[in-house]
Amino acid sequence: MRRAGAATVGTVAALSVALAGCTSSASEPPLAVTHVHAVDLDDERGAVYVATHEGILRITVDTSAADAATSSEVGSVERLGEWTGDVMGMARLGDTIYLSGHPAPGASSPANIGVYQADVLGQEIVPLSLEGEVDFHSMTITDVSGASPALAGIDSASGRVIANRDGGETWTVGAAISARSLSWDVDAQRLFATTEQGLQVSTDDGVTFSLVDGAPRLLLISSASAGSPDAYLAGVDVEGYVHTSTDGVTWNSGGLAPALTAAVSVGSEGSLVAAGTQGVYRSNDRGATWVVIVEF
Repeated sequence: MRRAGAATVGTVAALSVALAGCTSSASEPPLAVTHVHAVDLDDERGAVYVATHEGILRITVDTSAADAATSSEVGSVERLGEWTGDVMGMARLGDTIYLSGHPAPGASSPANIGVYQADVLGQEIVPLSLEGEVDFHSMTITDVSGASPALAGIDSASGRVIANRDGGETWTVGAAISARSLSWDVDAQRLFATTEQGLQVSTDDGVTFSLVDGAPRLLLISSASAGSPDAYLAGVDVEGYVHTSTDGVTWNSGGLAPALTAAVSVGSEGSLVAAGTQGVYRSNDRGATWVVIVEF
């Protein structure tokens, strides 16, 4: 069981997702958060995207309405589009969200959807590649100067890392390491993976990996996007502590992540968000303290 956080997370009245800014008719069931698999902080749009068992949630953050007394921000929650499948992996670059997982109950698509693309407004969610072939349980993407973005995922069935550098058409099947979480570094030169053996790194797009000596035993890992003024890697270890690094080799320890954190993301401005079934939280000091964006 995870210990209580060393940094106090402000308490606010619980916001039911069904009441936190979503618009649903009387015939529609309320939005529920039974599992959280990934999170993304979109500083440009003031939004957070949360990959759940029932689709993607979009949380619009109003930092001007922050309550200093309760250490909370204000976040309104809505479903991103109408797709309600199980989003096991998710990564965003600009206006495009890449996702993987399983279709909604009763859908005619394959059990493993491969890789889908969605726009940040949820107006279009379409298959991209690998449909029926893979179910990525972690995905990572970053821009590459003068080239196509680098995208990678860990396939749940085979445990293999699969990477792409041409917009989702050609994939390289790499090592079977059964990673929990993947992240490129900011320049997509190194691919980090959290495994039972410890943090591992690849310099050949996941074909081979080696242990990072002295790194904390991370469970989750994420990196700021290319061009960020405060680019760093952030991770949460098996005991719930936050660690950050500018090079992936030397790590600095911080406070505890919020209880039941299941996913983390680094924004383009250097903020860190954590998400789980209890809610979404933001840290502006690399995990030392946290404020509540929304509680589920």
